[in-house]
Amino acid sequence: GRSYCVRTQRMLNQCLESLVQKVQSGVVINFEKSGPDPAPIGEDGLVDSSRPINSFASQPWHSCHKLIYVRPNPKTGVPVGHWPIPESFWPDQNSPTLPPRTAHPVVRFSCIDCEPMVIDKLPFDKYELEPSPLTQYILERKSPHTCWQVFVSSSGKYSELGYPFGYLKASTTLTCVNLFVMPYNYPVLLPLL
Repeated sequence: GRSYCVRTQRMLNQCLESLVQKVQSGVVINFEKSGPDPAPIGEDGLVDSSRPINSFASQPWHSCHKLIYVRPNPKTGVPVGHWPIPESFWPDQNSPTLPPRTAHPVVRFSCIDCEPMVIDKLPFDKYELEPSPLTQYILERKSPHTCWQVFVSSSGKYSELGYPFGYLKASTTLTCVNLFVMPYNYPVLLPLL
């Protein structure tokens, strides 16, 4: 945060201008690692099995409270999203109210390399992640053709972790990391479509 002590009209204008420049269009998400760390990648970009995996030592990239940039549509100026981030509960028709939830969704990611999936004519949402220890770690792995699936705990009826609703993937140019949001349980849905 930051505070301003405004004494004049001119100072007020300068402070407002400063604030406007800092405003980013986005949503804050808590990203948390689920499961073991990935196998280390060697200089050649292949898995290096000679280096040990220390899955239990907490690393800065294991948990990040960061922004995803929600860019407006250039034609309309309004952001467009096709799929929601799932809720962290399974709806109960007998409950008169919805359970409380956190202001910022907790999105868990699995470090198992998967194939990115998209099919023609089925929309997906793509959001760039704010730079963080997580984006730096993913980019350093230099694996733009694999992705890590994302989940919301308790979003499925019978599964504690729930089903994947998208994935984290480095851009092909390795300049940023994107969150792809797909239909819920997309690995089952997409082959059916």
